[in-house]
Amino acid sequence: MMTFGCSILCLLQLLSNRISAQWTRDSKLAATGSSIPFPGTDKKFSNLNWDFSDSSRNLPITEVYGGNIIIYEKYKNRIKVDRSDGSFQLKDVAKADSGHYKMTVDLDPQRTRILTLKVIDPLSTPSISCENHPENYTAVLNCTVQRGRATSIVWSREGVVLPVCPRQSLSDGNVTFTIWRAEKSDSGYYTCSVENQVSRTNSTYQLVIEDHEPNPRSRIGLYLTIGLMIIVLLVFISLLVHAWTAFLNE
Repeated sequence: MMTFGCSILCLLQLLSNRISAQWTRDSKLAATGSSIPFPGTDKKFSNLNWDFSDSSRNLPITEVYGGNIIIYEKYKNRIKVDRSDGSFQLKDVAKADSGHYKMTVDLDPQRTRILTLKVIDPLSTPSISCENHPENYTAVLNCTVQRGRATSIVWSREGVVLPVCPRQSLSDGNVTFTIWRAEKSDSGYYTCSVENQVSRTNSTYQLVIEDHEPNPRSRIGLYLTIGLMIIVLLVFISLLVHAWTAFLNE
């Protein structure tokens, strides 16, 4: 009875090990347009297959047997296979190549290997645009990329990460950097650094802030004040002259 129980346990353990081995996985990240190496087996084999699958497709890639290599239509001119171990290199990967790659060796589940590939667009050089709002002395810098999706955006000025004071703020996932009540001292070179899992790049913009000029209402008020002072002065002089003339005539 104990021998039978032990046999069942051993069989279950063996099955568990085989299933576990069958679903051994690795993950790779790659930039579109790059070439990705896929490993082979480290032991002798008679037959080795690679297959691709995603949520909508299952495609054979290559088969290696008896020193012969078959490369299936979808992957012709895109892979180079090593007949000694079944490894291969996939060239010029695109987002459509994201998915699971399964290596089967002699139909042995313990030698099966599955690799998951995710292909990501590298980021283009960011573009920085500037919006000035002189009515409230605000400068707004926007950092955008035309290709790829940034997972990190960092602003800096001459090596110092921003913001550094209450007059500065970030918004829209750090895409927008705003300087409130901008002053001439805020002029300088501002750098936007972007990155994702496969790339990193940056761009620099020279911001120029002019001295603040009085707004039109302030200028009108100033002119009225000066004009009023001139009128008062003229009236005072006129009264003074009139008084002096009257004094002389007495």
